[in-house]
Amino acid sequence: MKAWMLQQPDGLQALSLTTATKPIPAADEICVKVAAVGLNPIDYKLTEWGYATWNYPQIIGLDVAGNIDSVGANVHQFKINDRVMFFADPRSAGGFAEYVCVKAIAVSRIPLTLSFTDAAALPCAAYSAWIAVHDKLQVEAGQHIAITGAGGGVGGFAAQLAKLAGAHVYAIAERQHHPRLLSYGIDAVISPQQNVALELINRTEDRLLHGVIDCISAQSGSIMSALIRYNGHIVMIANQFDQVPLLATTKALSIHEVALQGTYAHGTPEHISHLADIGNNISNLVADGHLSSMVEKIVPFDKLVQALTELKKQTHSGKIVVHIST
Repeated sequence: MKAWMLQQPDGLQALSLTTATKPIPAADEICVKVAAVGLNPIDYKLTEWGYATWNYPQIIGLDVAGNIDSVGANVHQFKINDRVMFFADPRSAGGFAEYVCVKAIAVSRIPLTLSFTDAAALPCAAYSAWIAVHDKLQVEAGQHIAITGAGGGVGGFAAQLAKLAGAHVYAIAERQHHPRLLSYGIDAVISPQQNVALELINRTEDRLLHGVIDCISAQSGSIMSALIRYNGHIVMIANQFDQVPLLATTKALSIHEVALQGTYAHGTPEHISHLADIGNNISNLVADGHLSSMVEKIVPFDKLVQALTELKKQTHSGKIVVHIST
């Protein structure tokens, strides 16, 4: 089979499209014929960092959509040709290939009305957003929620999910993302170059925010903590705090983290199957027209490195999906 393999953790230039052996599923796994894969910042970062469990050359790629090619002996909930999507185990990755294996309990079904393209855009970013909005913040109608880095994948999905939950949502993003975010019905989109604090104080009528989802940095999260009301919450996506901001302790803020990549290594089977449940919920929301997949660009398999290069430059808006097969 064809696959993109990382020769060494030396960055995107160390990726090559080559031939690899088709994987065989273990008893609790399924093998998927990959139709499309979604790209995320973690993909180009892993070409630089590598992963402790990888043996080089290593097939990378985490967001997968396709048809089941074969099932392991102990898998009974799926059958050949079922349409599925999943977030791959980073310890083995393998998504940027024509075939990949994954634990069956991590797999979500793709609704018949949802394309592989839209499905592939969802796992990493939308699952993280779901965990932030529903598992961590438990957003309710009428709450005031701000999201930094809302132009990115996690931020864009989080803004939509918080809005669907009935919250007042304020998306902080560069101007190139404003038209797309406003099309989702977000209450306000604020540029980082504006006086963000003043805008949010005015928008909340001095009552401040119930919660923040920070997709930028620990420094950004520390600044945003000043705008959260007493007993509020902040969810850190991109970076974690090295030390708890003083305001977080004096205002009794709850600090949360989302680390999707740790689910397989540190989670229980229940945590892994929760990913499948999230995927089922999100894919149905997209299929029913309640949530945008945010797909803005589709590229062929042989242009994957160029697409990751574009993603790294942060010049695009929305999700990039790579087509592998049809």
